[in-house]
Amino acid sequence: MKTLKFLFTVFIVMAFMNVHSQSQQKIDMKLDAVGNSKLTISMTMNGQQWQMWLQSLGNNPAALKREAQRSMPAYFLDDFNLEKNDMERSFVLSLNAYGACKVDKRGNWILETDQKNANLTEITSHKYMLVSSPPEFGGTVQQTFTIEFPEEARNITVEKDAFGKSIFKFQMKNSTAGFNIMLWAGILFLVMGGAWLVKNLAQK
Repeated sequence: MKTLKFLFTVFIVMAFMNVHSQSQQKIDMKLDAVGNSKLTISMTMNGQQWQMWLQSLGNNPAALKREAQRSMPAYFLDDFNLEKNDMERSFVLSLNAYGACKVDKRGNWILETDQKNANLTEITSHKYMLVSSPPEFGGTVQQTFTIEFPEEARNITVEKDAFGKSIFKFQMKNSTAGFNIMLWAGILFLVMGGAWLVKNLAQK
């Protein structure tokens, strides 16, 4: 489950991978109380990069959407919106990604970075910044992520998963209670169903 190491770089940069000047990409992630995310990706390019990007994907929003969906098959993506600024040679792409977080067996919410020893900076108690330069692009792309957690999130910590990769672990206010209610309701329905089945068999 790759949440922060987005493959957006692949389909945004693949059109000008042979252009060696460094590009800056900014990705803002805003999480909601049910673990979904609003993503905003922005990037400014030089003249050559801009022309190559327009020829490949910039003038074809449908192709850009397909590449995003192909790059993130684990998520349901919708509400795509692409804004271009030809004067500044920049674009802003926004979309919704459902299921950005997962919940472990103990009820903790998990947001994965897919990076070992991620360079994380705490901006506020609910907002973090992550700077990354994907090695697969030889340092030609620098990504700056901002991750904003909802007000309902509490006890946000940075830990490591079983593979040594940095993850965010936190609790969501009232989520455990809601989970327990659903769990007990399910058990109750199972018991009622079993009793109904036994009663029908006894009558026969």
